[in-house]
Amino acid sequence: MLFVCIKRHGVYKFARGWFWGPAKGLCLMLGGFLIILAGPLPLLKAESPQQAGIIPARLSLAEAEELLLQRNLSVLASRYQIEASRAARLIASYKPNLVLTIGAEQIPFYTPLKGTLPRFFSTDSNAGANPVYTFRIDKILERGGKRELRTAQADFQLKAAEAQMLDAVRTQLFQLRQAFSSAMLARENLSLAESTRQQYEQTEKLTEVKVTNGDLPGVENYRVRAGKLQYEQVVLQARTNYEQAVSDVLNRLGARAEHVMPRLAPITGPYSSGGDGVAGGSGSGTESNGDGEQMGLPRAASLEIVGTFDERPISQSLAELRETALAQRPDVIAARNTLEAAGRGSLLAQAQRARDVDIAYEYQRVGDDHSAGVVVQIPLLVYNNYQAAITQANAQRRAAESLLRQAELQAVTDVEKAYQAYQSARRVLELYNSQNLTQVDRLRNISTYSYKEGAVSLFELLDAQRTYNQALAAYNQARSDYQMSLWQLEQATGRPLR
Repeated sequence: MLFVCIKRHGVYKFARGWFWGPAKGLCLMLGGFLIILAGPLPLLKAESPQQAGIIPARLSLAEAEELLLQRNLSVLASRYQIEASRAARLIASYKPNLVLTIGAEQIPFYTPLKGTLPRFFSTDSNAGANPVYTFRIDKILERGGKRELRTAQADFQLKAAEAQMLDAVRTQLFQLRQAFSSAMLARENLSLAESTRQQYEQTEKLTEVKVTNGDLPGVENYRVRAGKLQYEQVVLQARTNYEQAVSDVLNRLGARAEHVMPRLAPITGPYSSGGDGVAGGSGSGTESNGDGEQMGLPRAASLEIVGTFDERPISQSLAELRETALAQRPDVIAARNTLEAAGRGSLLAQAQRARDVDIAYEYQRVGDDHSAGVVVQIPLLVYNNYQAAITQANAQRRAAESLLRQAELQAVTDVEKAYQAYQSARRVLELYNSQNLTQVDRLRNISTYSYKEGAVSLFELLDAQRTYNQALAAYNQARSDYQMSLWQLEQATGRPLR
């Protein structure tokens, strides 16, 4: 008898069974015995947010790339196409099925005038029809290597589908990196805007002290307060840019704001991981500004972008990058496999002119007689000699050749353009070296100290601060442009450069 143990509300119940006490004891003893035999149960491993497809609150580029492979709709569609190509390859390798024919003909029925009954097996020499039973098996023998050519064509089509999936990943990955770079730039600009506003607030307080002490006229208070509006506007615009950049990142991941895990604790550090602020300390913390909103992080932004710009140079030359693109770029590989498949298709079209032979083995019973035979069928190419199919296949092969040349030319062009952009971005980035930024920072510090001592005016101090902020904003843009040039080179070559 079967006892089903159900634990509900802390009480064990039995779905079927007549004896509560003995059955419960037997069930517990049996369960313990099975546990002893099975040994310790394996612990269930908790999936990481990336494995479960959930967007973490703090997202790095590596995590975003992993989520891209799981959630991006274009990548998923390419994966399904690979499955379809694998099934098509399996279908192409099949041999033609056998055909079974079973027939029963010329069976005489009951005739009222003669008073005869239906005859199913006997023979009547005076009858015009005798029962005929047929059992036949047809087998098609393909000639000309059609099945081998079909299989080879499907193999190259499968390889082309796999390369197209990698090309979809390459394209979507570059678009994700574009969005991620824009988000990092917006984050740095937001941090700079917050820092600039704090600097201006300190200048405002210093001006109030100097006015109170009589070192400056009272009109300077109104002047410095009126100038604060543009800094507030810059902060609001920087927050909006960050929110929009985060939305672009989520869009590339096929997610929305509600798919992001909620934060379990407030953020206490700066945006950049490792605290690698730019020279002069453009990074700012996330302390509260009094409205319950963390400074540097927009209240509406559900995702925090974590990452730094890569400022390292590459070691490959332009010739090496060209060779890499022609050898490893997925769209070029897909075009090559498409050409190979078109070549097999042309051979397959020519092989259709090799006549397939249909051999049939037949057994017949006519009345009381038994007979066996072999039937051979050979098609006569009278109306269709497959010349049009051959012409079509050759045209498709020539089209595939043109597409391959176009893909190779596009790959080389993309590499050359990306390399030129890399060199230009590298030269611009070298302008903002530590020495130049240090000089701008010293100018600001000297102007601040001179303003405290009354040696410079408020306009001169604000001009020095404006010069410093513009230099840092340009430096952030230069770092972003250089990072994008590196990712553009990787997208053009189809492989990582480090």
